Amino acid sequence: MTNRRRVFIISISVFFGTLLSAVMLYFKRGTLEGNDYFLLATNLFFSLVIILAIGYFLIWRKKDQ
Repeated sequence: MTNRRRVFIISISVFFGTLLSAVMLYFKRGTLEGNDYFLLATNLFFSLVIILAIGYFLIWRKKDQ
């Protein structure tokens, strides 16, 4: 599997996780406000950054061995 494909699959997985979180938040609170959307966007951004950074670090470390 190529690195580009891995990044794509991970990004889609995180996006659907955020979408599921939005649906659960909608069912719990009813209508979503601007603050809720900011929370979801922040969650999506930091999830992608953390997961992709760890993946990049592991690939980079694997190439050194």
